[in-house]
Amino acid sequence: MYAIIRTGGKQYKVAVGDEVLVEKLDAEIGAEVAFEVLMLCGEEGVQVGKPVVAGVAAKGEVVEQGKG
Repeated sequence: MYAIIRTGGKQYKVAVGDEVLVEKLDAEIGAEVAFEVLMLCGEEGVQVGKPVVAGVAAKGEVVEQGKG
């Protein structure tokens, strides 16, 4: 199963357990964040949002904040 999420004006392909470097989030280290899901691909098939998949969110945890 994987999803295409949107954050910081960019799109990312993510799956369970992935660690993804994204633009700065307004959240503290250890905080849980939710991302809009544009497309979800799983056992039930592919769901494409218009523009997002209704009722679905990808959740992650902020593990580090840094400057580029």
